[in-house]
Amino acid sequence: MSEASRPRKVLIVGAGPVGALTALSLHKRGWQVELWESRDDPRHKDIALSNLRSINLAISARGIEALRSVDPSLAEQFLNMSIPMKGRMIHHGIGKEESQLYDPIRNQSIRSCSRPLLNQKLVEALPSDIQLHFNTKVLRIDFEAKVAYGSSRRASGTVPGDEHVPGPSSASAGPSRPPSRNSRRTGGELVTPFDLVIGCDGCWSKVRSEMMRAERINFSQSFIPHAYIELHMPPDPNKPGGFAMDKNHLHIWPRHSFMLIGLPNLDGSFTLTLFLPFSSLETLRTREDAGRFFRDNFQSAVDIVGEERLVDDFQTNPRGSLVTINVHPSSWSSHAVLLGDASHCMVPFYGQGLNCGLEDVRVFNSFLEKHNISPSMDDDYGETDETLAAALRDYSDHREEDLKAICHLALDNYAEMRSHVLSPMHHFRRFLDSVLSAVIPSHPVSTLSLTDPFPTKRVRGWTSLYELVTFRPDVGYSEALRREQWQKQVVAWAGWTGGTGLLLAAGIGVLTGFKMLSARQR
Repeated sequence: MSEASRPRKVLIVGAGPVGALTALSLHKRGWQVELWESRDDPRHKDIALSNLRSINLAISARGIEALRSVDPSLAEQFLNMSIPMKGRMIHHGIGKEESQLYDPIRNQSIRSCSRPLLNQKLVEALPSDIQLHFNTKVLRIDFEAKVAYGSSRRASGTVPGDEHVPGPSSASAGPSRPPSRNSRRTGGELVTPFDLVIGCDGCWSKVRSEMMRAERINFSQSFIPHAYIELHMPPDPNKPGGFAMDKNHLHIWPRHSFMLIGLPNLDGSFTLTLFLPFSSLETLRTREDAGRFFRDNFQSAVDIVGEERLVDDFQTNPRGSLVTINVHPSSWSSHAVLLGDASHCMVPFYGQGLNCGLEDVRVFNSFLEKHNISPSMDDDYGETDETLAAALRDYSDHREEDLKAICHLALDNYAEMRSHVLSPMHHFRRFLDSVLSAVIPSHPVSTLSLTDPFPTKRVRGWTSLYELVTFRPDVGYSEALRREQWQKQVVAWAGWTGGTGLLLAAGIGVLTGFKMLSARQR
């Protein structure tokens, strides 16, 4: 770095898993990183399972590869603190259990992990020279001056290390270029200059709303008519490890229009999540109604947890909504970019929400690498960096198709989990995929490029959609969807031609028999 240059300053809003990984990755690139989070500091605290709006995480190869791309030791750490799930355990209404393996050939697994634990470990991994501000919310962002204004529960005073930062106390002060790259508190506000602001602040992103005030951005959201409610299955002291059910499965009670799922935790408990239409939820007004509902539909879960506890959780825990959000472009000039749920909120039924968000970090870094973005710069705050703007624009355009594909697949997979897993055709297709994958295998790329996140542009051979989405980080979501649509056409064509052939053979047989019978009669 020359004497006239300075480190590139990034402000990351949101210290969830995506924000924390983004902060770590840019710090490793030599950027100056500042991180704002509206919640409490999670470091070195008891993270008991208390977040009742947080569905357990199923980390797959995409998420692990994203962690590995930033810090290989992080990937190994999370593999050790998660539980492998090799398949779905289907709980039928008659009490029968059925294991459906995710990958019968390679025996690959997804990993169950507590979201609070994952978040805590990622924040604890951040170096001490990253500026962290917890209990801090974005008030507004002046993109012309590249200055963000925040409020926090801390009433006043200067943040340690931030004493030398001049800056305006309100957006009305007009464009300014603070000469310092640090933050300070002015008039009760936290004032931070930046070169780039990254919104990792979730579905209801404040950074996104500020971007939409400054630039034309396409935005859409749609809710599904189902609520989710988190329930709890405590450890059983009489079972190995405390697990009352097989810990190496994702448990599903599919009931066509609704379902219950269960994911294991390290302490032997299971996090249960009920997905139920709001219209059905409104009919369960009393404890008696709720108890009858659980007995009629989830008796095996009632036998383990107990009706009283299930009903208690059902009545007291919050009802969450499920939404799909799409944003394009997800960047603006060299000033801002959105990662994670801020740019692509999806329903949780493919288990890819977090995996996709973590993958955003890997893909984003590949475009910084491809465009050779320097960790230092000579321009003053407020200036547009054309090279960085091109990198952000390329990232947004490249990622859009994949994000739309996984949001679509996540919606489709809800029908599969709550209903199609009970269908004979679902079993037939799984069997067919297994056979063809063994006969005509598709081979993944083992080493991913720093500048090309998805080296497999066209999948060869045969493989299941689930494997492409879950276990193939070398393949983009849009290519996985394209390949599955082609494979479905092949299966449909084979079925049609096979059926036509059988009908033709039967017709010929009937006609031949009729002619033989007529000849005998003559």
